[in-house]
Amino acid sequence: MQESNPTLQTQYAKQVDADLERNTREQERIRSEVATLQAQLEALQKDHELLVSMQAALGTPPGKKARAVRTATVPRARRAKAGSDNDKRPRKAAEPKSGAKAGKNVPPLRELVVAVLARHQEPRSAAEVAQELAQEHPERTLSVTVVRNALEASVAKNQSERTKQQKSVYYRAVKDGSATEQPAAVPSAGAEGA
Repeated sequence: MQESNPTLQTQYAKQVDADLERNTREQERIRSEVATLQAQLEALQKDHELLVSMQAALGTPPGKKARAVRTATVPRARRAKAGSDNDKRPRKAAEPKSGAKAGKNVPPLRELVVAVLARHQEPRSAAEVAQELAQEHPERTLSVTVVRNALEASVAKNQSERTKQQKSVYYRAVKDGSATEQPAAVPSAGAEGA
């Protein structure tokens, strides 16, 4: 019977060694997770500080500060969703649109693109309109994509019409209030397709 004791003791020793090794690995895994969470917490705290300073710079009323603190501690995916709810509120009329950096009396970009088209008899590409607007309004930051979107909005409102030539799209101001598809004029040599 004494022989069974050393065997049983050996089994217990092996089991304790395995449990100890498993425990050590689990501790290392949890330490790694804690380090990752600590880094995420530090990043959120920095984001929070930045948001608070931006809020102060924007002059947001004090009642809004509690909401900003609460939002900063929510995971990013939920924060993005919560932020989208705020975007559904109507915008202030004085807020500049389409990347405008000018004052409060800036006309909407759609009106500016229609005005550019109205000055020309021949159709213009979005790139040509963007270039002309950049020269006329250097205070505005306009990409060709933003200008193209404004042109498409003007087409939807029947303020301009779209014509296609091969792979290029051109726009012209609507005359007599009706938009009809017409063949595009041959663009100048410097025209870019938009």
